[in-house]
Amino acid sequence: LLIQPTGVSGGGIMTLDKDEVNSNSFIYNASWFGSDTASLNVFETGGAIAFKANNLRTHIDMKIREGVFHSNGAGSFVELPANQYICYIDKLKWAMDEEMLTLGDEVASSSKGSEFISVHPYQDSLSFIATTANYSLKDYIIHAKGVKNIAVADAIIYPDSGIVTVEKKAIIQTLFGAKILANDLTEYHTFLNASVDIKSAHKYTATGDYTYIDAMNQKQQIFFKEIRVGRDTITEARGDAETDKPFHIDSKFDFKGSMELFADRKNLIFDGYFMANHSCELLEKEWVKFRSEIDPKDIIFTLDEKLYND
Repeated sequence: LLIQPTGVSGGGIMTLDKDEVNSNSFIYNASWFGSDTASLNVFETGGAIAFKANNLRTHIDMKIREGVFHSNGAGSFVELPANQYICYIDKLKWAMDEEMLTLGDEVASSSKGSEFISVHPYQDSLSFIATTANYSLKDYIIHAKGVKNIAVADAIIYPDSGIVTVEKKAIIQTLFGAKILANDLTEYHTFLNASVDIKSAHKYTATGDYTYIDAMNQKQQIFFKEIRVGRDTITEARGDAETDKPFHIDSKFDFKGSMELFADRKNLIFDGYFMANHSCELLEKEWVKFRSEIDPKDIIFTLDEKLYND
């Protein structure tokens, strides 16, 4: 410690309950201390590090039991070992007695948000940006808010209400009511009301609703029961036409069977049976087996040499 008429300063490690603040240059007041560059370690009861912050401008008020930390640039980040995530922040608020950390600054209009990056060895640096996030040192769960989207494989996933929750071991809770755009280049396909499980930066599984639009701009809903990442990190999906009501490829053809979607192709693949809607009494209406990629504006059926009906 250095005591001068202008104040008290010093360097080293400040120990507070289960916490340590480390800096080469502290400034002390009667109820607070601070530093232009400091690190914070918060320990679990057993001694393991629960939270670690690096290279932050620090102000800790012992009277109100609160710490406020600001970024010093690219080298300022926090580590969340239980979740296997790191986070680049602009601001961090630490409520000591509540054992609650608030990451991000939702007040500052210039803030780009906090970037969360998974360091789990099998998640390929999966990342997302949140406006703010709460992190409790009691349950070690990240509650991120203001997440606009998450890029996974060739898709962009939009969480409902911008909320993402990350449990221990980098597990992202299932997203409900999400939107999926695939792929991120062509933007051919959109799924709504999707339930999404994000596994890594290159893998996710989901279910969701899809709107099929025919040449007359008539819309029909398809529920895709399986959406996943296939070869070459391309999103693919499979769904079935509902059996309780006819599905119309257009006004002239009904369909029953399954549909397949590949995000890099504009049109769906229909696999099942079609029936022509005609009013000719001399021709019997039959379901004819086929598998074809169908352009709603130019319908062409690919048939086998030997025809099968249902």
